[in-house]
Amino acid sequence: MYKTIHTVVFQAREGGGNPCPVTLEADGLTTEQMQTMTRDFGVESAFLMRPTRSDCHVRARYFVPLHEMEMCIHATVACATVLAEEMLVTDSPIVIETVLGSVQVSWERREDGIDVGVEQFLPKFQPRNPTREEICRVLRIPETALAEGPIQSAATSRFKLIVPLASRGILNALEPDFEALWELCDQYETTGFYPFAREEQAEGTVFFARQFPKRAGYNEDPATGVAASALSAYLAQHQIVPIQTGWNSFTIFQGEAMGRPSVIGADVFVEAGRITRTRVRGRAQRTALPERV
Repeated sequence: MYKTIHTVVFQAREGGGNPCPVTLEADGLTTEQMQTMTRDFGVESAFLMRPTRSDCHVRARYFVPLHEMEMCIHATVACATVLAEEMLVTDSPIVIETVLGSVQVSWERREDGIDVGVEQFLPKFQPRNPTREEICRVLRIPETALAEGPIQSAATSRFKLIVPLASRGILNALEPDFEALWELCDQYETTGFYPFAREEQAEGTVFFARQFPKRAGYNEDPATGVAASALSAYLAQHQIVPIQTGWNSFTIFQGEAMGRPSVIGADVFVEAGRITRTRVRGRAQRTALPERV
């Protein structure tokens, strides 16, 4: 009765990216039915329906297998791509109604796909954060594995705990104590850990990251737009890399340790030393069959 289009988002190479089913005209579905469908899909899922706000084109609800989420960027990229491919929208930008408020999404059709940019909110930073000792305990690493820089929860929509690590090798080798990690998330009011490592490459500075969400129904996420956006705000706020006036763009690779290589573009706009805009860029592709993490 309901048309669901399966996509994969932020794919860096074949087999990578984050799957997202998008269900169209989902107005007749109850919350319980959407949750059940998501549990059956086994991945974060989006449901599109008529908006309740006059300034929005469409309303989106986002679920992981265990609960509803206020915002999901990779699912928003998937929604915009499906709407454009189905010719349900013809102009850019579109405005999507979410639990957190209206989100502006720009899209541009190219020969090889559709580029999507999702505007996010102004960044917030938690003043109370775990100690280095607490982080090392739940990630099961020595303190020497941490890099310089603050451990802090940041958000441009949902809080993620940003943890700087000394190398990509340390990042890929992480085997957290997940129950303890989730308890620490509860204690410090964040929705997941986002450890990252900086790496200098021929094309410039890039970042590698992993996302361990709090009680989502799976232990790791292959590509997380809200976390990448939070990391970009953290990098600019603490000037981990040189920051210029105007747009600052960051390339973030995720999912490598899972065998699902993903790449996310995350941008912050800086004026007079302050972050005034945030944005995530990426693509979604249709898949013939549901993909599972």
